Amino acid sequence: MMIVVDIRDNKLFGNEAGEDEDLDVLNSYYIDNDEFYDFFDSESRLSVVSARKGMGKSALLSRLEYKLKNHDEYDEPMVIRVTGNELLGLGDFSSKDQAYLENYWKRIICKKVIIEIGSQIGFALSSDEIAMVESSELDGLKSKNFIGGLLARVKGKIPFINAELKENIPENLESLLSNYQDKNENSKVWILIDDIDSKYVDTEDYQARVGSFFSAIRSLAFNTKNLNIRSTVRTDVWLNLRHLEDLDKWEQYIIEIVWTNRHMRDMLANKILSYIKRNYPQSSEAKLSYLSDYNRIFKIVFDTPIEWKGRTDASIWEAIAAFSNKRPRWMGQLCRMSAIQCKRSSSRNRKIKFRHIDEILESFGKNRKHDLIKEHKHQFSELDALIDCFRARSKEYTYHELNDVIETHYIRGRDSSEIPKVDGIKYKSTEDLGAFIYKLGLISHKQDSRTFTHYCDNPDLFKTIENRDNKLVWAIHLSYRKFLNIR
Repeated sequence: MMIVVDIRDNKLFGNEAGEDEDLDVLNSYYIDNDEFYDFFDSESRLSVVSARKGMGKSALLSRLEYKLKNHDEYDEPMVIRVTGNELLGLGDFSSKDQAYLENYWKRIICKKVIIEIGSQIGFALSSDEIAMVESSELDGLKSKNFIGGLLARVKGKIPFINAELKENIPENLESLLSNYQDKNENSKVWILIDDIDSKYVDTEDYQARVGSFFSAIRSLAFNTKNLNIRSTVRTDVWLNLRHLEDLDKWEQYIIEIVWTNRHMRDMLANKILSYIKRNYPQSSEAKLSYLSDYNRIFKIVFDTPIEWKGRTDASIWEAIAAFSNKRPRWMGQLCRMSAIQCKRSSSRNRKIKFRHIDEILESFGKNRKHDLIKEHKHQFSELDALIDCFRARSKEYTYHELNDVIETHYIRGRDSSEIPKVDGIKYKSTEDLGAFIYKLGLISHKQDSRTFTHYCDNPDLFKTIENRDNKLVWAIHLSYRKFLNIR
């Protein structure tokens, strides 16, 4: 007899925020991508993963963190997980000079490592007098073991710190540092930096700040020994930085997260299977394989097959995939909301039906709109109104039709000077707004009924002559349509 799972259990589909998921649980269902090899490879000193929001950048960092802490191949390294905002909070990044900022980022990253060492020896080494590495001292770290070089510098500072601070320093601090150095001098340091581009706007100030960060970590990774750096960046931000001269050698270190339909299917099946193994370990279902038995796994939770796009024997997975837009976070939220709706409609429901998905699409689309506004309103202050100008209108447009809708229902005859800057650039024409919503994923180029081109596939497509000649069709993404009353 098939087990009956509690479809309202919020652990069934995993945590939508990969960085908040328990590392053991995340590891139990994580689906690796062959493209991630360099990201996990200890011989690769530098690697940065690029992806859109909701694609799993933070989850990939968590997957690496789990491996570093649990796999013998990594030889017990020091692992430091930090966000961009945490690093920014350790210093003053008000300068706009690229060279200064690059140097300053190095100093701040070294400061973070020194603070971490302090926490491990039981003494706070957070004072700038101890922790802040001077520009001239950075040269002394070159070609040295990273931990050993930093500790030698900290110990050398102790005799020269001011009297007030010295009163709070234990007499055996130098001994503590020496003991730590003896045990860890040759250990590798892995620095995992997430969300370095938080609140990014495409202006010269942000380009200098974020661009100099990438220059800094490249320099640190290759000028010191036993240091590996991993970071994340949104695809749209990286594309905006690609023209910076100092980043022209970076392509070899960038890994783009691209989930295929099979990846996403395996991910969902394995999340369900992992839940079953944790909660029903003795069941026959716990012995299933997500690779070959995914349909059986889906039938434990979903009422499938369904009627979908003219077929009566389609898997419910096809509908889930269409609304999820190859974003794991969207997929998890869609399934969780559908499960809640299933139980809400009847306590006798034990499986999620397609009608439960259909019934939550308006709320799901509302969430997607709110996501866009939260993530991108700093790039365009009237984004809410811009999205709403498509309400109750067509789902597909040519270039001119799209411009007409924006002009008629958003611009409404206002002077161009009244329109806010678009991604940090002064507004010039409706084409700027069309290109912007393409960048955000509200619209995609429709090649045929199953194939779409997204911004990350071809960022310059909207401003091509082909598009301006009305030869391309643009479609509002399926996940927004019900909320915007688009049929």
